[in-house]
Amino acid sequence: MKIINLILTLLLSLGESAAYSQTQNYYINHKINHNYQQKKSLILLTQNQEQIQEFKLREEVRDRVREEVDYTFRHATSLLSVFLIVLTFFPASAAIWIWFLQAKLANKIDITEQEIDSFKYDTISQLKEIVGDAQIILNELKEQSHKADEKIEQLQKDTLIQYSTVQGDNSEPLMMANDYAKQADKFFLAGRLKEAINSYNQALKIYPEMADVWNNRGVVLTRLKMFDEAISSYDQALQIRADYADAWNNRGVSLIELQHYQEAINSFEQGIKVKPDYADAWNNRGVCLAKIQKYQEAVKSYNQAIAIKNDYSDAWNNRGVSLMKLGIYGEAIACFDNAIKIKPDFFSAWYNQARCYSLKGEVEVALKSLEKAISLNNGNCQEMAKNEPDFEHILDNELFQKLIQYSATR
Repeated sequence: MKIINLILTLLLSLGESAAYSQTQNYYINHKINHNYQQKKSLILLTQNQEQIQEFKLREEVRDRVREEVDYTFRHATSLLSVFLIVLTFFPASAAIWIWFLQAKLANKIDITEQEIDSFKYDTISQLKEIVGDAQIILNELKEQSHKADEKIEQLQKDTLIQYSTVQGDNSEPLMMANDYAKQADKFFLAGRLKEAINSYNQALKIYPEMADVWNNRGVVLTRLKMFDEAISSYDQALQIRADYADAWNNRGVSLIELQHYQEAINSFEQGIKVKPDYADAWNNRGVCLAKIQKYQEAVKSYNQAIAIKNDYSDAWNNRGVSLMKLGIYGEAIACFDNAIKIKPDFFSAWYNQARCYSLKGEVEVALKSLEKAISLNNGNCQEMAKNEPDFEHILDNELFQKLIQYSATR
């Protein structure tokens, strides 16, 4: 009876172990399928080939865990068959085999649980990694979108045209004024500057309180080199709207052309007061300071422009020129390098770099930079190089003379 009871106990234990193994197998399959769906959705979201490869690797891990569970169950069944044979022929050793079998099964169960925990940990870690990668992609998309917005803003600043509509009564005269203003903007963008002035005048005659129209009219007058009239137009815009940063900046540009540098600096500082992150105003202020040979203050102004807009090629180039004037050649060359990296066809940065290398006595690299500048802007570089004091020490260099002749014959 004892032997029969032992056999029944063993059969029940093995049955529970088999059921437990099957339950574990179902649990693993359920968790794996659930994790598989989550990972598949994330992979489809990011559409990243590298993550697909990682997903395949995790499927292989899943298959290995499933094989381990199946192996455990088959091994337990084999041990049971052996035990029955031994029990039939060797009743005295039944207790030893029961203990051995229970220990073996317990060990296998522990291993399986460890595999499950490990797989769960790896899966969660990998899912977190995928989510992190997806977040990086989203951040990159946001950054690209931000850069695109900056490009659009820069294009608007390059044209200096403000496209805002007048708010107020939708009366017929106001609508006519807006129509004339829009027509003037189109003339400006098409290069038909005199026609643009006429349309702006018509708009202002109908409705003179449009600050944007006065500003845009000043821009066109600046392009026509009618600087005094342009400044008057900017002043009209500022009377209507004293915090008009673009009008302050544009006014300063016209004052630079008239060589009224201190007044121009005041205008740029007014624009900066209204808009502290106005990179163009900081850069233009630096240009004015350099004009009156205040190079250290100019460098500080360029620093502000670059801090606001790190890819501002003009500010990097201008900063390099001021540093060159201060005799800080190494840092100046680094500025020109940055400007060229941002804008590879920036011939002024190549030319200024050649000047700086020439002042350092590095003739070979100076000539290479000059050759690049000439290839980008033949005529201007030829004339500038002929009269450039910074090339005085290489003026008689045979290659330098060839470069000038080469530029003249292209």
